[in-house]
Amino acid sequence: MNPRQMVAAPDQTAIGHAAKRKPSLFACLVDGLNGLGSLLIFAMMLLICGDVGARWLFNQPIYGVAEIVSLTIVAIVFLQLGSTLRHQRMARADIFIDGFIARSPRLGHLLQALFNLLGLAACGAMFAATGPLLLAAWSEGEYLGVQGLFTAPIWPIRLIVLIGALVTALQYLLHLIADCRACLVVGKAQEE
Repeated sequence: MNPRQMVAAPDQTAIGHAAKRKPSLFACLVDGLNGLGSLLIFAMMLLICGDVGARWLFNQPIYGVAEIVSLTIVAIVFLQLGSTLRHQRMARADIFIDGFIARSPRLGHLLQALFNLLGLAACGAMFAATGPLLLAAWSEGEYLGVQGLFTAPIWPIRLIVLIGALVTALQYLLHLIADCRACLVVGKAQEE
């Protein structure tokens, strides 16, 4: 068997084996956070519709909708980021990467490993930057909104950003390890 065929085929084989395998605890966590993000989308939709209905029916808005929506959007992004990466739905040049792997598997996997390393570094930087902000928001009682009308604490969203950045960094690490292994397998196959 041609070494290039050996590398192109594992994706389909891995998908078949992954469907039969029980998902790991980490995979369940990542997909659970994604589900929580989807529930937040639904709740946000209900809140916006309720606000529109209250304005139309009673000429009275629901206070804090703009603040809640702005916080919820950030929470949704970070709750679903790890799952987006896990299921390979992150924006990237698939035509370029897939073609590159087909033509030059070792170099293609090295390029993907570099992409994953940069993603890991970016998420690590977000994690490191968010930690002190979370502690400050908790200790100082930071809030968003207008005193007397509506206020919401900031720390829960910063905690979600911290967790989302950590989970996404770990997912990048898993992809990085897989690409490094694939690069080694291709290298050994080409030597034989």
